[in-house]
Amino acid sequence: MKQRLLLQGERSVRLGSRAFDVLIALVEGAGTLITKDELMARIWPNAIVEPANLTVHVAALRRALGDGRGGNHFLVNVHGRGYRFVAPVCIAQALTAAALPLNNQHNLPVCLTPLIGRSEVINSLAAQFQFHRLITVVGQAGIGKTSVALAAAEVLISNYPDGVWLIDLSPVSTPSLVLTALASALRLAIRSDNPLPSLIAALRNRQMLLVLDNCEHVIGAAADLVSSLLRETRGISILATSREPLRVEGERLRRLSALETPPLSTQINATEALQFAAVQLFVERAAATMNKFDLTDADAASACRICHELDGIPLAIELAAARIDMFGIAGLGARLDDRLRLLTGGRRTSFPRHQTMNEALDWSYQLLGKEEQTVFRRIAIFAAGFTLEAAGAVAGGSDKAEFDAADQVANLAMKSLIAVDMSYGKVRFRLPETTRAFALSLLAENGERDMICRRHADYYRNLLMTAWTNPGGENSAAAWTPEIDNIRAGLNWSFAPAGDLSIAVNLAAASAPLWLEMSLLTECHGWMGKALDLCQSTDQNARREMVLQTAFGLALMFTRGMSSRAHAALTRATELAESLRDLDYQLRALVGLNIFSLRLEDFQGALMISRRSEAIAEGATDPVAISAAACQLSCSLFFLGQINEALTYAKQAHQHNTKEIRRAHIVRSGIDHSIQAHCVVAQVQWLCGLVDQSTRTTQKILIDASAGWHPVSLCFALTWCGCTISLRLGDLDAAERSIAQLKDHADNHALHNYYACGLGFEGLLSVGRGDLAAGERLLCTCLDGLRSAQYEVLHTAFLSNLAEILAMRGHFDAGLAAIDEALNRTERNSGFWWMPEALRLKGEILLLSDQANVRSAEDYFRRSLDLAHHQGALSWELRGALSLGRLHHSRGRNGDACDLLDSVYSRFTEGFDTADLRSAKLLLADWAIR
Repeated sequence: MKQRLLLQGERSVRLGSRAFDVLIALVEGAGTLITKDELMARIWPNAIVEPANLTVHVAALRRALGDGRGGNHFLVNVHGRGYRFVAPVCIAQALTAAALPLNNQHNLPVCLTPLIGRSEVINSLAAQFQFHRLITVVGQAGIGKTSVALAAAEVLISNYPDGVWLIDLSPVSTPSLVLTALASALRLAIRSDNPLPSLIAALRNRQMLLVLDNCEHVIGAAADLVSSLLRETRGISILATSREPLRVEGERLRRLSALETPPLSTQINATEALQFAAVQLFVERAAATMNKFDLTDADAASACRICHELDGIPLAIELAAARIDMFGIAGLGARLDDRLRLLTGGRRTSFPRHQTMNEALDWSYQLLGKEEQTVFRRIAIFAAGFTLEAAGAVAGGSDKAEFDAADQVANLAMKSLIAVDMSYGKVRFRLPETTRAFALSLLAENGERDMICRRHADYYRNLLMTAWTNPGGENSAAAWTPEIDNIRAGLNWSFAPAGDLSIAVNLAAASAPLWLEMSLLTECHGWMGKALDLCQSTDQNARREMVLQTAFGLALMFTRGMSSRAHAALTRATELAESLRDLDYQLRALVGLNIFSLRLEDFQGALMISRRSEAIAEGATDPVAISAAACQLSCSLFFLGQINEALTYAKQAHQHNTKEIRRAHIVRSGIDHSIQAHCVVAQVQWLCGLVDQSTRTTQKILIDASAGWHPVSLCFALTWCGCTISLRLGDLDAAERSIAQLKDHADNHALHNYYACGLGFEGLLSVGRGDLAAGERLLCTCLDGLRSAQYEVLHTAFLSNLAEILAMRGHFDAGLAAIDEALNRTERNSGFWWMPEALRLKGEILLLSDQANVRSAEDYFRRSLDLAHHQGALSWELRGALSLGRLHHSRGRNGDACDLLDSVYSRFTEGFDTADLRSAKLLLADWAIR
């Protein structure tokens, strides 16, 4: 233990310092339970650490011991308490240095630090030598090829009677010296100008493993040597490392991937983060740099981001962790944009090319041919990967005959400088971010950046403009998702002072459908607004302006509310579409104006616009246009209280719910009209007393909207079904889930109006659970948010609910003023969808006053009942009957109360487990026996 040496037979086992401390503590108490607190106190005295850190080191110890493999058991975990060392322990007298077993059959260096996250690769690599004689480990700079190869070679020492020998080719300056390096490592004398025959003769009957490390800069000579050795000997195996394959017969490739990194999340804790090898490496190297460093929950997200931004490349992670004593985790994360300057300070014992990431990458760059170097620099302009077609257009020569960029991309991928990405179902290529930063610096140094930026922006402008004029192409958001960062980069350059304003305006217009479909609405109105500002001072293009105004108005409306600027944009788009006789864009702009009017509670105005849309759609055969017009009519009629006609149009709109049509709705209007129409169906079903059907419809809508993953459409579904209907049914748990989902999505996508609605629903949920004070506070905040966003369509409903809460809390005058304002708004805007409930709530508030006005309250209840009955709104009618029935009962008119409530209750055929119907049943039973 004094030597801190762990042996398996005669082989030294690598183990980190803290894992060794754990082993010593457990062995000293062999057979007894050592609690986690005792272990942490011993290993980290006078420090507070997360238990996850102990878990990591115990896991490392188990891997080193081979615990659980081959029937070996060393440690037992007593859940929630600690660990026990259960293997037999024999204490023997320590061997003297002279008696320690030695094995001189290799020249492998001692590994002074644990190799993290590579045990599976190492074991697999070693096992492959049972079947293959040549394996080449390939990978990009800093990925850990040498470390993995040396670790695998050490595992194999006992398999080769004549040893395992490292031949480091990194110092070899010319190909002719490769044979000299081999002879030197094997201590063989060279006595001729052509030493290969004598080397082969010396090795012909040997059984050994040769580790040819760093072959890339002498790849031809290394390949010739390996080919000769494999052909002329039987017992020689070769483990090579290189940034590209040797490409000789019999070669098996092992491409080394980056360490696994956690997904980016602000919610991850230290225990979760330390499940990933990249974070484990970061923590281990940081602890070696700074005493008593342990990852905390507060720093876990930052550590994950650092590892993610560094692409899981071990060398980059090690270099970053080495600066933690200077900057801390947060400081490291903030400096990643200047990563090439940050990633310095490697170990003095490392090879010079591993002292900094810049040197490691420059080593690879200098080995490239001129054309490969050119393409390598130029493809750095791609922000999120690229296709071969894109590389050819942006990174190729000015004349295709000059060189083919696609061929150079393939070469760079072969040499591990470019990663091949199949995550989107098609072959794409990308530069790891640290490599990209290096290449961008070279692009600037060579004076090519502006030229390549122009090519890049121009390529994506042309690509988008061609795509939207090709109806047979794949133009969905999913198809364009891999390119969205490239489109952003093109827009950023184009709008910059040194950019090209012509490209900027056209690229913005061509990208408009993408921003709408992906619900990137803040970006949408940002880019469209910039382009429109330029259009006002340059030559006019009516069709392009029409596209920009439409997207700008829709995006601004959904994110910033019903502003005059959004209305002006949609109005201008309508005028341009009419002048161009473009029926498609006429309908797009009218749909936007319809939504605008509905959100301002201008229901009559919305109906007029809907009729205009209907007239346009009637002259078309396009199902997208027909369903969009029907949807807007269904919404307008619903809010006007014409629920049966609204249901007819809603069903008509919902019939056209194919994937293609729904996507077209989102591209054209920024929302899925099928979801909107289906919500009208669910609302009308509830109003008509088809409560169970409404519940099932709501469930289908939420599943459908969640699967579509379009935030505006999902928030609409959650608002009008998930929250509203669940609260009306009295299903508070379901309402709570929908409210949380609504607030989360609205907040993440800057949909301020929907977030305000979420607060209002949360207030109603609080009231349903008996917390009137929280309900009042949340509803007041909600109404402030709705006013700020000019989202009026639910303002009256929430104001009515607040009025009742105020009266229930004894603030009768405030409650009465609020309900009067709500009623005035309802009457002024023809909001008959809400009128029966507003009238009923006015009656309830009148009864809550110190001097209850019974006659007026009864009048409001009767008006509510009559209007609900006229509309066919059985559920509103039931609520009116409950209120008036209670009033009759309080005045001793039990018979009238029973007759009234029963006349409504008996017309229901379903929904008897919901809140209102349960209350009605209980009251009928109670009143019948009095």
